[in-house]
Amino acid sequence: MSKIGFAIIPCILIVLLSVFFFLSPKFLASETSGGDTAVKEVLIRGFIDIGNLIAHATFVEDAIIMEEIGNLDEIITRFRRDQSELTYIHFTDAKNKVIASSDPKSIAKTYSSTLLKSGSSVVKENNGLFEGGFSIKVGKTQVGALYFGAKPDAPAMKVAAGSNPIVLIVGIVLAIVVFVVMFSMQRNLEAKIVENINKRQEEVFSPKIESLKKDQQRVQQEFDELQRKADEAKKSLQKIKNDHEAKKREIEENPIMQSIEKLKETETDVLDRLGKQKEEEQRLIKENALLTQKREEVRNALEAEKKEEHTLHEKLDLIKRKILHLETPKK
Repeated sequence: MSKIGFAIIPCILIVLLSVFFFLSPKFLASETSGGDTAVKEVLIRGFIDIGNLIAHATFVEDAIIMEEIGNLDEIITRFRRDQSELTYIHFTDAKNKVIASSDPKSIAKTYSSTLLKSGSSVVKENNGLFEGGFSIKVGKTQVGALYFGAKPDAPAMKVAAGSNPIVLIVGIVLAIVVFVVMFSMQRNLEAKIVENINKRQEEVFSPKIESLKKDQQRVQQEFDELQRKADEAKKSLQKIKNDHEAKKREIEENPIMQSIEKLKETETDVLDRLGKQKEEEQRLIKENALLTQKREEVRNALEAEKKEEHTLHEKLDLIKRKILHLETPKK
C-alpha cells in the first residue's frame, strides 16, 4: 500500500462517518436529543479509527517484534504532539509489560487494564477521560497492545433534529489532521525503520560475510593443495604400476623363472603323488590294524581251544586211570 493510500483511507472513513452523523437526523423518525452523547460517540469512533490505524500499521508491528524502542518512542512523541488532548500512551508486549510509554516510570511494569476483555479495539469514556485499548497482532498471534488516554476539549452542544453542519466540519477537519499526521508519520517512520534495518543488517551480517569469505578462501586453498597432492600421488602410483609391469614381464621372460615354473609344476605333480601315497599308506595302516585285530582274535580262539584240549586230555587220562583201575584184579 502506498503512503498516500495508507493515509487517505482513515480520512475517507472519518469523512463518511461525519457525513453519516450529519445526515442521520433526516432518516430518523423521532427527534434526537442529548448532544453530549452524540459528540461522545463521534469522539469514540474517531479515537477507535486512530487507534486502529496506529495498532495495525506495519511499522508499529515491526517495531514491537524487533523491539525497536526508539521507533516506538518517536511514534509516541509525534502522536502526542499532533493530538494534544492525549494524556498518556503505552505500548505493551504480548505479556502486557510496558515497553514504551509517555510516562517513563511505567516502563518495564505490567500494565493492568480490562479494556481488551470486551474486544480487540475498545474506547470507553469515564468522567470525560477517553481510554482506549487496541490489540497489535501478526496474523492471529497477539504481539502487543496500544493503550492511551485522552481528555478532548469538546464544547457542550445539543443536536437538533435537523442536520448540524458542525458535525460535518469537525469530521472534515479531523480527517485532514489525521491525513497529515499519518502521511508524515508513515513517511518518516518508514524511512527511519528501513534505514535502521539496513544498518543493523549490515552491522550483523558484514562480519559474518567477511568471515565466510575468508573461510571459503582457506578451504579452497586447502582443497587445491589436496588436489595437487592427489595428482602427484596418482602419477607416482601409475609410475609404480608401470615399473611393476615391466619387472613382471622381465621376470617372466627370464630362463631361470621359466625353470622355476617347470620346477613348480614338477613339485605340484610330486606333491599330488605324495598325497596319493599317503592316502595309500593310511589305507594300508588301517588294513594292517584290521588284520592285527583279526590275528588277536584268532590267537585268543586258539588259546581257548588249547585250554579246552588240555581239559579234554586231563579228562581222558582220568578215564584211562579209572579203566586201568577197574581192569586190575584185586589181590
